[in-house]
Amino acid sequence: MNVFKERIKRIQAIMKSQSTDYLVVAPSANFFYLTGLRTTADERLQAYLVPAEGKPVMVLPEMYREAAEDVEENSFELLTWSDGTDPVDLLLPLIKGHSALAAIDERMWAGHFLQVRKAFSGFEFTGAAKIMRQVRMIKDHNEMSLLEMAGRLTDKVMAEVLKVIKPDISEKELAFFVEGKLKEYGAEELSFKPIVASGPNTSSPHHHTSERRLIPGDLVVLDFGGLFQGYCSDMTRTFSVGKASAEIKKIYQAVKDANEAGFQAVCAGISCEKVDEAVRDTISRAGYGQYFIHRTGHGIGLDIHEDPFIVSGNQETLQTGMTFSIEPGIYIPGQYGVRIEDIVGLSENGPIRFNNFPRELIEA
Repeated sequence: MNVFKERIKRIQAIMKSQSTDYLVVAPSANFFYLTGLRTTADERLQAYLVPAEGKPVMVLPEMYREAAEDVEENSFELLTWSDGTDPVDLLLPLIKGHSALAAIDERMWAGHFLQVRKAFSGFEFTGAAKIMRQVRMIKDHNEMSLLEMAGRLTDKVMAEVLKVIKPDISEKELAFFVEGKLKEYGAEELSFKPIVASGPNTSSPHHHTSERRLIPGDLVVLDFGGLFQGYCSDMTRTFSVGKASAEIKKIYQAVKDANEAGFQAVCAGISCEKVDEAVRDTISRAGYGQYFIHRTGHGIGLDIHEDPFIVSGNQETLQTGMTFSIEPGIYIPGQYGVRIEDIVGLSENGPIRFNNFPRELIEA
């Protein structure tokens, strides 16, 4: 059985267990995960309809027919519509029953949902995430390999960036350099807009890259990633422009120790919040607990942020095949901040890091 048919089989089993009659997927990571097809969301309706039983149906504008027919081992029936016609007319004969339940992709445009709901007269609606998260959270060996490759390529880009960090270069210039190197090394696109923060800007975890130029004594936080064969990478490192002060070295060591504590805590059966606790306790013992102001990590795969989330209150347990970030940080308001982020996968033999660029403080 090909990978997409196997995924549909698992999805349909979950749908039946949740008494869900139809799953409607829009152009999104879910769309690619279930079909292998990539399209661009726009004003034209695109919908992948998965019934609890039977073969899925792809409803697309005629302009995507060739791309859909070229999908290797496609596992769906293809129906296309032309501009000037109503695509809902293709859906109407496919929907059976009343007072049933349809799960709608949260990434579907509201306007498109208003269109498709006309075909679901009498239905109740729920989000698709409660179905999709169960299969997408657990990566297979191929997905793990792609994430590992993405991490290695991002390591290479970080090494290149380190060569150009020097006084007088601007945050924006560094960001442009990062973007260029990601694409040079094979990224299809960026996972997200790179975060480059320097000096006092490093105290803001999601600083918007500015025109500020580096000066001696600055810390520089670089957080970036690219999309490689559909899968995201994400890594953060913090550098010092010249010699770092004793206080900065102390903070950096606390963050580095917390990153390691989180990695060592990862194992099958531990809850997400316990990993977060291991990271947070390490920073608190160093005296900086109040300055760690965000969760420890997020899942990663086809989306840059997906389940599971490594955060206090999340009692979900880790399983083999889960992939997520561990990214502790300490942020002293108006002064400086330090963050070290790696992507971690839980393999049959325990946790593995997909990022292996040095975690020691580098004084550039």
